[in-house]
Formats: sequence, C-alpha cells, structure tokens
Amino acid sequence: MSEPKHGIEPHSLRAIHTLCEQTPGLQALWLFGSRARGDQRARSDIDLVADAPDWSARDAASFEQALKRLPMVYPVDCAWWQDGLTPEFRQRIERDRWVLWAPRRGAADVHEVAGTQLKAFQGKVLKRVSDYLGELQRHAAQSDKAVATLRAMEGMEDLAREAADYPKKAWQALKQQGLLPPAFVDQPHSSRFDGAGRAIPNVCLKVPTGGGKTLLAASSVASVFSQWFKRHTGLVLWVVPNDAIYRQTLKTLSDRDHPYRQILNVAGAGRVKVLEKNSPLSRLDVDSHLCVMVLMLASAARQSKETLRFFRDRGNVLGFLPREDDIEAHWDAIQQAPNLDVYAAWGQSQEGARAQKGSIVKSSLGNVMRLLRPMVVIDEGHHGYTENALRTLDGFNPGFLLELSATPRVASAKGTGSNILVDVRGTDLDEAHMIKLPIHVDVQHWSDWQSCLAASVQRLDALQAEALALQGETARYIRPILLVQVERTGADLRDAGFIHAEDARDYLLQLGLTPRQIAIKTSEKDDLKQPENIELLAPTCEVRVIITKQALQEGWDCPFAYVLCALAAGRNPGAMTQLVGRILRQPHVTKTGREALDACYVLCHDAKTADVVKSIKNSLEGEGMGDLAMAVSGPGAAGATVRQVKLKRRDALAKVRLFLPRVTVVTPGQPRRELVYDSDVLAHVDWNGLRVDALAAAWAPDTDGLLGERFDVDLSILNRSSLAGSRRALPQDAVLDRARVVRALLDLAPNAWLVWGWVEAVLGRLLERGLSEGALAASSASLIERLRVDLEAERDRLAQDAFEQGVTSGRIEFALRADGADYELPRDLTLDLSNEPVPLSRPDARPVEKSLLEPALKTADMNDFEAQFAGYLDGKQALQWWHRNVAKTQYGLQGWKRHKVYPDFVFGLVQQGGVSKTVILETKGLHLSGSDDTAYKQRMLARLTQAFRDERWQSVGQLSLAHTDKQELVCDLLLDQAWQGSLESRFFSV
Repeated sequence: MSEPKHGIEPHSLRAIHTLCEQTPGLQALWLFGSRARGDQRARSDIDLVADAPDWSARDAASFEQALKRLPMVYPVDCAWWQDGLTPEFRQRIERDRWVLWAPRRGAADVHEVAGTQLKAFQGKVLKRVSDYLGELQRHAAQSDKAVATLRAMEGMEDLAREAADYPKKAWQALKQQGLLPPAFVDQPHSSRFDGAGRAIPNVCLKVPTGGGKTLLAASSVASVFSQWFKRHTGLVLWVVPNDAIYRQTLKTLSDRDHPYRQILNVAGAGRVKVLEKNSPLSRLDVDSHLCVMVLMLASAARQSKETLRFFRDRGNVLGFLPREDDIEAHWDAIQQAPNLDVYAAWGQSQEGARAQKGSIVKSSLGNVMRLLRPMVVIDEGHHGYTENALRTLDGFNPGFLLELSATPRVASAKGTGSNILVDVRGTDLDEAHMIKLPIHVDVQHWSDWQSCLAASVQRLDALQAEALALQGETARYIRPILLVQVERTGADLRDAGFIHAEDARDYLLQLGLTPRQIAIKTSEKDDLKQPENIELLAPTCEVRVIITKQALQEGWDCPFAYVLCALAAGRNPGAMTQLVGRILRQPHVTKTGREALDACYVLCHDAKTADVVKSIKNSLEGEGMGDLAMAVSGPGAAGATVRQVKLKRRDALAKVRLFLPRVTVVTPGQPRRELVYDSDVLAHVDWNGLRVDALAAAWAPDTDGLLGERFDVDLSILNRSSLAGSRRALPQDAVLDRARVVRALLDLAPNAWLVWGWVEAVLGRLLERGLSEGALAASSASLIERLRVDLEAERDRLAQDAFEQGVTSGRIEFALRADGADYELPRDLTLDLSNEPVPLSRPDARPVEKSLLEPALKTADMNDFEAQFAGYLDGKQALQWWHRNVAKTQYGLQGWKRHKVYPDFVFGLVQQGGVSKTVILETKGLHLSGSDDTAYKQRMLARLTQAFRDERWQSVGQLSLAHTDKQELVCDLLLDQAWQGSLESRFFSV
C-alpha cells in the first residue's frame, strides 16, 4: 500500500479539501514544516497556512476551529497568512510551503500537469525560450516568402541565403526588445546551417552546475515541440559529454516516475520512448512516439573508426528509406537531403556518388537523423565540443539545436560561439536554496598532511552532530560526506613519496572510521559501485569519506558532500578546482536554517593562500557561478569577501518622516489596505463585457495544417514519388477537441462555462467563414495560441475598466492618509558590495549632495543612464532630495495588471510660489519606448497622478516632504533620449 501524501491519511485529506471548497474567500491552503519537506516524524502536527486576503480575524479563527473539528488522526495548527506574522516565521513558511489545496482551474502548463514545481529563475528561463520561439515563428514565415521570391530571380543566391537565416533575425528582434542577457548582448549571433543549407535555430541556456539543466532541457523540449514543431511526436537527440552524465541522464529519463520523464510524457501525449544508439528504430516509432535518443559526444563526432559505426548500414532502422530498387525515390531523397551517405564504388568519393543518379542511400542511423531533422540537445556544452563535433551535429540536419552550458563557447578565430539566450547567475541558485554558501576556506601550515586530514574529520564530526540535531528536530536526514583529494592512486606508486589513497585510508581508519565508512573512487578502484554504496543519499548507506584524485567528474551528484580536504592542492590545483564544484549542491534543495549545514568547507595542505583562492574562483567560474566568487571566505581571501556598506539619512533630513501613497482599497468600517490584484481587480471584472469578436479575429489555419501537426517530421514528405503512401493526413471529417481548447484557456478566466461559450462562439464564426472542422482540428495548437493572446488582451482591458470604476467610485484610491497603508521612505539601508564602491557624482565631477541616503553609490544593479540621471538631478537648485528605489523590496505601485510597477526614482522639489512637488519616476531605454510594458506604465502612472489630484482626497493627509502646505505629486515615465530637456520642461522650467 502506498504511503499517504505527506503522511496525511486519505480520509483526512478529503475532509480538508471539502472544508476548503465550502469556505468563501480562501485562495490557497499551504502545508509547511516537516510534512511539506517529507521528513516528518510519526506523530508530527499538520502545520497549515490559509491565504485569504479578504478575511477578517474572526473568519480566520472560525476556519481554524472548523479544521480542528475534522476527524483528523494528527493535531492541526493553522495560521493566517494575512495576520501579523513575524518576518522569521514568514521565511520559514516560504522556504518549504506546499500547496495542499487551491481552487480548481485548468492546467495549461506542462509543469503543472507533470507535477513539477519550478524555481523562480527556471520559470524565467522557460519564458525567454517561449519568447524566442514566438519570434522564430514570426520570422520563419517572413523568410519563406522572401526566399521564394529571391530564388526566382537570377543572381540573388547570396541574398537568398541571407534571407533564409531567420534565426538571426529572430535573435536581433529579441535584442531590440532588450530580452537578451546584458552581459552577452553585444556578442554577435552565430548562424549555423545544416547539410541542405537550411538555417538551424540554435540557442544556449547558460545555467550553472546544479541549476537543473536536465529539467530545463526536458521543459524546453516540450516548448519546442509545442510551439515550433507543433506536434508531439518525432525524435530528440540528447548529446552528453561523458559516461557519468550519460548513465545519469539515461536512468533519469527512463524512470517513468521521475519528474523529468513526466514532463516528456506530457510533451509526447503519454507516448515516449527513450533509446540508445544501438536501439532499434522504425518509422512507426517516430510517427507515434516522442523518441529521445541519448548519445555520448564521441558517438556524434566523426573522428575515429569506432564512431563511424554510427554512420554504417544497419538492419534495425526500418521504414525510413525507399526500396532498394526504387531508383527515382532514392534520387529524390538525395536531392532533398544532399548530405545523405550513399553506397559508392571503390575509389569514388561520396560527393561523386551523390551526384550520380542510381546511387542507393545507406540505411544507417546517421542518415535517419538527416531525414528526421531531430531536435538536438547538447548537455554540458562546455565539455570540449569542438568545431568538428558541432559540424557533425549540423550534418544531422537538426530542426532545432539547444545547448545547455555553465561556460558557453565564445566566438573566436577557431570557431563560432554560443548564442546565449539566458544567463542564470550563481546568485539565482543561492536565492533558490540550491547551493551551499559561503565556502569556508582553511589554509594553514600544517606540519604534515595527516594534521590537515584530522582537522577535516573534526569538521566532519561537527557537521554530523549538527545533522543529528537537525534530524531530531525535523526528521530531515543528512549525512555529511568528506571528499579527500590525494596525489596518487596507482598500486605501484604508494612508496614514491606522494600522498597515496591507501595512506589516507589507513589514517582515517586510525582516526576511528570504519572500513564501510570509507570509499575509494579511482580509475582502478570504485567502491561507489558496490551495491551498498550506489544510493549515497539513503540512510542505509554508511559512506562518510570518499577518497579520490580527480575521478569525480561533472555529473557525479551528491548533495551530502560538505567538506573538501585538498591534500594535493599545492601540486595539483587543477584537480582541486574540479572537486570544489562537487560540494556546492544543497541537500533537498532547501536551506536547513543551521548556518553550519548551509555552508561548505575547503581545507588545504601545503598550498599558498592566493593559489587556493584562485583555484576556488576558477572552479566557480567553471561551474558558471563566477558572480559568487565574492562568497569565498577564509584566511587570505581578502578582496574576495562581501563588503557591507551602511547608508543613512543625510543630517538635514534625519528627523523628517517621508511618506508616499500606495494604491489602496477602501472598505467601510475597515482600515485601508494595499490593493491586491486577484481579489480587488480581477474579482471585479465584468466578464459580460468581453468582446468575443476580438478573439481569433485575425487568425487563419496553418498553410500546411491539412497534413496534421505531426506529419512534418522528416524530409520524406518532400519525396514526391512516395508522398501519397507515406503521409498521414488528418481526415477532413476530423473533429476539433473543444474540451482541450477550453482546458488550455481556463487559467485566464473565472470558470469553464464562460470559456466554453467563448470558444463555441469563435468556432462558429470560423466555420461560417468557410473553414472546415478538419482544418480547425489540424491547426488546434495555433488556434489555442491565438486565443490565449487575445483573451489576455481582453482580460487586461476589462481589468483596466474595473480599476477605473474602483477609482471613480472611491473604492480604490491613491492618497496619503497618514495611516499604516502609506509607504515610509527608509531611514537607512545596508548594501552588499563585492567590488570597491564607486561614488556617484554630478556632471561637473562634484559629489552628489542631495541624495536621501548617504553615501550615494553606483551599485551593480544601476545602469549608466540611471547614474547619469542621478548626478544631473542632484545639481538642480530647486531639488530638495532624491532617492533611488530598490525594485521588488521597496516602493511598488499595483495597477490593473498582475505585476507591480517599481519606479526607479523618487524626488522632492520646491517650485515657484512655494509649491512642493513629489515626483515618482520610472526610466526606460528608448529601445523599449514602443513596448506594451512601457505603454502600460505610462497610462497607469498618468492615471495615478490624476487620482492623487482628486479633490475628495486633498484634505485627508499631508506629504511630509517640504516646509509648505501646498503639495503636488506626479507619477511619470522618462525615456533615455534627450532626457535632460524632458526633465527640465516637465519639472524645473520657470
């Protein structure tokens, strides 16, 4: 019998769900604590948190009493999220909360269907992939038209090839929108072409080691097949660099219960096959399944006789080529895929054989790849993927090439670089609780290596005591492991005067460890393959120390590794650089709350401090976390630690309390509270006002939609002689799955009945236009995509109307009332700086004098335009003070869209006549001037300015910003072109 979910009995869980469904105003019920983490003890309490913004304290108390009256096996405690919880308690809840109940809605997201919860940065990565695919789709359609026109004209071959490079145009479009990583935005796009001369969409996700590259790869496969290929069948070629990652990837993707496999199952509509290079493969497989072939790098690079087997004729790839006696069909296949391998006469080249009609195409796996045009995933792309290997992959005629790398290739004279679409930083992993930081480094002059090893074991024992205490409190199991780096491992090298693995093992036994607690991992001996040691995270495994030289390659994953004892750091710093990355992963991807168990440790023997720090920094950079080099601490690591700078109020403003208005909701008989999008805007939307005519108004079926979404799999469709027998057209009497369309839209509307009515109206209109049901069914993915875009636009329009009605009626206001709903500007601020801080200055090089907090510094998140703006603003005579707002943590304005607007600057000035004006200012680059986001912010800020001037609220509160009773407030947006003139005319002109 399976274990109850989180240890809660099924009948108890059903009772909780029934109560939640019957309770109005409840938005979510979270489980937190040991049961959410899955490390609860036998009779742990069930700790719950209710998220209900509209509740009163009485409602919350009634709900908790109702919970306690349920027939529960274990005691229940329930907190109210909107209650006055301490910051520490909120952090505990947010760290490990799990959604136990939420209102039912459609799940159009692959991760929700697969039961996977993404980290925040992973969601942003996949959003950027989706953005790229959208641009790719748009520019591909334009490219096809341009290429067709140019090829019909003589002498336009070069222009036609340039026009065919639609991935480059899509890349440039993202650049113009400011969606590329700032650190790599100036790197030129690297175009790649397949063996038929077609452009290959190719991008790289720069993700540090431990950032979930396999999860992102599987999710990207789902996105590419859904948005780009528009089918759920076909072939994915998953290329990995070494045996460790190969075995790990193959095991993960083959496990039907693993979240990554479940993501692929959703992408493949439940029909997925995981293959190796020698596995049988038939056309029926790729026509009816999503086939994922895991391949070692050496197998993909044509560099040796061994790897050439991939391109040899074989009898277990069936149904992809015409009969051997069908000469015309073979000739057509060669014309469409000019790089197919063919049988050639003795002494004849492949080029010559392909140019000769009558040549027979080999039935090899390499040729199958060229016909199927697979999606290629290059995992760990920083592992020696030479230009030769990449050319081999290009020769597979991929339809899409995705690279995942911690340190992507940079374009040089030797080869092309990676097109870096996203840049995940080490800080993202740290914020997501995925790595242990800081790294504590101990570089002492021990008298011998045994002293260093003994100190490492002492550190390990201290961590083990912390882990046992943690287990006693939370039932969470961690067994800290020590990695020992030695100089020699060979059987005949023990007496050569170097620190040998067996010497280290003997000394560890001497220190009191048992033989079962020590494992040696070398090329000659691998104790980790022993049955009792295969699952290092299992409580039944006893391993506490692993001795190695440099055999723990990337792909070896054990979050229990905490301590690195580098006995060979002085003689082999490169090996130590590799091993540092093996101790960074955080157990259970959750901080423990114990400082010792949330950090990792490096102890070095016979090494210079500077060399050790350099090696660790090199390791972090190699793992894609160069921005975390500042987190290295220890003797001699000066200059690499974080420097904290405390900012405080300037003396002239030290005693002045400065307040800003928030967008608030006014409810009779209750205190004001900040506007909440879901309950205060979306809940007041009049869905009857939705313009159904605007949904899919400009949509038309795919031009090749009648062939079905999963027909465009390989080049055989272009083989005219076999087209009629090979294509799998959807029948003209096919019926569109309306329920599927509705489910894909449920997250955008309040209930399924409304969505069903809208969908029926849209489909009726499309059918009246003369479109057939079969055409709609064939283009259902495209239709869903269009409906989602249009429905989001309509929802935002209606939300704006609801917001406007709330402001007009007085339910929503933007005013100061001198109560707890106002925002008070900070009196001090602490900044963490890794580099020497740079003071801000005016255009005349004089230091700024009017910043609210001092010293005024240029921080890492401040761009050049913002620094110039602050210096220029500071020199204005009418200015009283200015403050740069910290996004996400300080002042934010909620409008009629879900996400808040965080203005960049707030400043106060005194105009002629003694009128005090406060300006809330958002800045934008000119390249974003026409974007939807910029237009929304302009409209919202203008509306808030108007709302603040409403005479109904003028006498309610006062701005404590100047020494006058005449007050004004303006919310505005400033572009970075000719901004000085705009600033002068708006706020400082006479």
